[in-house]
Amino acid sequence: MRCGLESGPENVSHVLDLTGGRGVERAIDCSANDAARAAAIRATRKWGRIVLVGEGGRVEFFPSPDLIHDQKTVYGSWVTSIWLMEELVEQLVRWDLRPSALITHRFPLEEAGRAYELMSSGRCGKGAVCFDEEQDGWPEEP
Repeated sequence: MRCGLESGPENVSHVLDLTGGRGVERAIDCSANDAARAAAIRATRKWGRIVLVGEGGRVEFFPSPDLIHDQKTVYGSWVTSIWLMEELVEQLVRWDLRPSALITHRFPLEEAGRAYELMSSGRCGKGAVCFDEEQDGWPEEP
């Protein structure tokens, strides 16, 4: 099933309605928004996995009912600090490096599932999920 939901206070109940009350297998929060993080945790099914990648912020939840009883796992992922990322971008410009040249496959946002399948299979170089304006002009993935 593929669908999108606008952010809002009813997201958890909408996700539960869409999944027959079970919740999603995996949730990823990139926003660092307190409510979005809590929604990701609460909208995940038993034995599900949650990944928090948004930097900063906080989250409030109830450990027993929100995580422990349903055996959920929360992962965190961090790449670098903002100041180091800014330095990297400056170096790329100075050295005239174009990371986009390394991307072998580009997918529109609607095909993110297919993109992740291909990338996890190891049958491609670097994959990118792009917004519409970034997709235009790039060759389609076969």
